Amino acid sequence: GHTVTGVDFDPAMLDRARARAQGSPAADRLTLVEADIVGLALPDAGAYGLAFIALNSLLVLATRAAQKAAMRALAEHLAPGGLAVVDVWLPDADDLARFDGRISFEWPRVDPATGAIVTKTASAQHDAASATVMLTTLFEEGLQGESPRRWVRSDRIRLVTADELRGYAEDAGLTIELLAGGYDLSLLGPGSDRAVLIAVRG
Repeated sequence: GHTVTGVDFDPAMLDRARARAQGSPAADRLTLVEADIVGLALPDAGAYGLAFIALNSLLVLATRAAQKAAMRALAEHLAPGGLAVVDVWLPDADDLARFDGRISFEWPRVDPATGAIVTKTASAQHDAASATVMLTTLFEEGLQGESPRRWVRSDRIRLVTADELRGYAEDAGLTIELLAGGYDLSLLGPGSDRAVLIAVRG
């Protein structure tokens, strides 16, 4: 099996990863690090065969400079010939038009670990001038018949175009192998709602 290092600046996410790995045969090959990818310098930098920023995580870095720095950090941790993979959401005009501050109920789910019902309600405001979206999310969690626990999260995300993603990779010294339009690695085109970058360190 592979040796895996996971990096996140949110200790709660790392705790969830540890809990999921506990008892798994792969647990002894997993290292979890609490850190920001911007300025990241792991002891094994330059030795990884694969490094990725997945599930729109690049967008949480709310400035162009931070996004470029994250791509550089990704590249610097790869061994020669190592692969970098980054995916980002590409909203269309209809998506952005809905980000006008309206409040929407997004989903109810059941936490399999506790049986608690978790709901998500959100509001988003798009600023075209800065290509950012301000997200405010209300979560409620509780067992049936009990008063729920509530918490609010606010995030400012910066949208990235496919061309910007390509530029970040090239600026980091990566050679682009593929810029696809989805997880199925279909061609990137006008209707694509996602860009998936696969690049190699020379």
